[in-house]
Amino acid sequence: MRLKFETLLDVQDYYGSSDFQIEARYDKFDGEEYIMLRFGYWAKVNVSKLNGLFLSTPYEVIENGIEDEDTGWKYSYHIKNNWINNIK
Repeated sequence: MRLKFETLLDVQDYYGSSDFQIEARYDKFDGEEYIMLRFGYWAKVNVSKLNGLFLSTPYEVIENGIEDEDTGWKYSYHIKNNWINNIK
């Protein structure tokens, strides 16, 4: 997977801060690679607006939330190859 730096700058502009993390991940169960974004301390963002930043790419953003009994909900956003919609 490849993202242009300009796309990450768009993410920063959307979020209004550089306080986000990017992590390359591999799901060994699905055999799928993806990029994980985490905003602030696992903050929730508008996934529809975030997805809009990736319209010109073959990727889609999927929200992933987990509940931690000590700290509440934690959200991350997985940028995955949208291969189903790219099949012609």
